[in-house]
Amino acid sequence: MKKKLRNKLTHNLALKIISVIIAILIWYVVIEISDPVTTKGFDVPVNIINANYIETGKKTYVVDDRYKTIKVTIRDNRSKLADIDDDDIKLEADLTQIVNENTDPVYVPLSVSCPNVRDENISLSQLTIPVTIEDIEQAPFTLDVDFDNTVPNESYEVGKVTLNPATITISGPKSMINIIDGVKARIKVDGMTEDGVVPAELKVYDKNGVEFTPESMGYLRFDIGQNAQVQATVDLWKKLRGVKVKVDVTGEPAWGYQIGEITTSPSEITMVGTDEALAELVQNDKTITIPIPDNIMSVEDKKQDVEGTLDLKSIFGSESPIRPSASTSSIVVNVTILPNGSKEFELDVEQIKRLGMGENLTYSYDQSTIPFRVKAPDDKLESFDVSKVEASIDLSGKGEGDYPLTVNITVPEGYELVDTVTTTVHLKQRAETANKEP
Repeated sequence: MKKKLRNKLTHNLALKIISVIIAILIWYVVIEISDPVTTKGFDVPVNIINANYIETGKKTYVVDDRYKTIKVTIRDNRSKLADIDDDDIKLEADLTQIVNENTDPVYVPLSVSCPNVRDENISLSQLTIPVTIEDIEQAPFTLDVDFDNTVPNESYEVGKVTLNPATITISGPKSMINIIDGVKARIKVDGMTEDGVVPAELKVYDKNGVEFTPESMGYLRFDIGQNAQVQATVDLWKKLRGVKVKVDVTGEPAWGYQIGEITTSPSEITMVGTDEALAELVQNDKTITIPIPDNIMSVEDKKQDVEGTLDLKSIFGSESPIRPSASTSSIVVNVTILPNGSKEFELDVEQIKRLGMGENLTYSYDQSTIPFRVKAPDDKLESFDVSKVEASIDLSGKGEGDYPLTVNITVPEGYELVDTVTTTVHLKQRAETANKEP
């Protein structure tokens, strides 16, 4: 019996073949289950080689950002794919292999390889990339300073920055040079307490104010070298707080009128400057006089008060050894224009009688004093006594709310009130009245 079975197994060729096939199938099944063949995608940057083929003479090339990275797909066993990174794949565009130099753009074929992966198992999302051939252009640019949102120690501000060099020349593709709007030297001054020299990194901006990307910067050539750095000498200026402001205005009021008082808001500001300039300001009782150009504010032929906002940056030039702190960019200037023989005084609001106000109400004003103007001979104006002024407002029938009202003012004999005086009074219910139950 055993001999018969042995003969069948050793002499049956068909059974042998079937056994081999089954074994192979089982092997494939095991492999597919434990380490299947699959695909994996990689975003790989294109490396341009033989660039000097184009860059000889006055030509250069530009690759659009969309084609600087290409999708590479590799088909292999899962275990093998797991060990492959983007950096393992070499993707090149050889400029000596341009398909047709008479097209615009020209097209350059891509070649790809990966160690231990057969070429037929690698595919690309596209086989060529477009490359634009351009003339090389160059242009000079004056550098501006950018502090990158950094500030020195709280007792200082940056007074002056000297860049070396102050201008540079940039060359590159004509299309890029033509869209450059400016170049900034970016420095950091965080916490600085003394003058110093710091490196400045160059940043290029287009006409939309957008900073050039590192990829775009790679196409540019700087006459100071490719590290694109300059040296910045930073001079720090100390702050001087509580500086009183006076202003000089131009022009003469209309006939029969005079300038009464000139006030600024704020009345005191912080100045920064060189040690010498600040010392001179201290000797001047910490008071600075600011001239106002007539194209900004003038009282010429005015019969009424003049008010305007003065941009301090327009007054102090870049070469001035002193300037207002960055915290004060502007001030509001008010010039009172009075009839000749008149003067402005301040009336304490507590002198105002509140006629007809309900006992269940409280009051408040927007300011503690109210300006009013009085006319009289000069000698009498100098002796005018504000405490003898009688003033009142009529609150009859008024409940809770805000009321702009005329202030009825009576001045002593020999004086004349120049114009109508108004104020706003705010009325509210007393707390005990508001909370009282009916």
